Amino acid sequence: MQIVDPTASQPEILISLVQCRPQSHLLESDAHLPHKIPHEDIVFATSRMAPQGRVDRIRYVVFISPEGYFSIETPAARSELCRALGRLNKALADEVFICIGPGRWGSNNPDLGVNVGYGDIFNTRALIELAGEGIGSAPEASFGTHFFQDLVESNIYPLAIYLDDKDVIFKRDFFYNTPNHLADRLPDEKKPSDCLRLIEVCSYRKGHHLELIMDDERGRSVAFLMPD
Repeated sequence: MQIVDPTASQPEILISLVQCRPQSHLLESDAHLPHKIPHEDIVFATSRMAPQGRVDRIRYVVFISPEGYFSIETPAARSELCRALGRLNKALADEVFICIGPGRWGSNNPDLGVNVGYGDIFNTRALIELAGEGIGSAPEASFGTHFFQDLVESNIYPLAIYLDDKDVIFKRDFFYNTPNHLADRLPDEKKPSDCLRLIEVCSYRKGHHLELIMDDERGRSVAFLMPD
């Protein structure tokens, strides 16, 4: 805003719009959790700021382990990890997948989380931040605020899992003890970071995929295994 002549009795005011974007919101769907989900079928569950929505038939999970990420010693190595994520995002363009990693996705400070841009993750269907115990020096989750508008317009759901919440479920066996299929999608990757894992859901339980339901009415989001 600029006042042309502040001394005038009725000063003329000029308003310049630097950026103007339409108001957007995540597409709502019939997202109601089943009354009872067997505990052995749940891969993760959280009660933190559950939006209303669902992601069906998830075949892949891109996982960055907190221990591995915060043990990367150089900025160059962390930058290479982000570039690898961008290449993986492109390779998975035709697949239904979600991303899970430590701290704040998109933070300019790599000590606070994975320093990616929207162009590195835009094909994912959900962006999930790990926080709490064992997540290094990372602060509380940002729920995608670094590029929240882009996520909303692309119908990508931001979530957070606080590992020290009493009612949280995070099945480490799924995330840490499944085969890493990264080389299948990035065969030319010279030396991918050990902390970057591509989990194919059916390699954990044959003939199954993941369903992610975010039930705003019950205030809970759950990812669970379902038969194909």
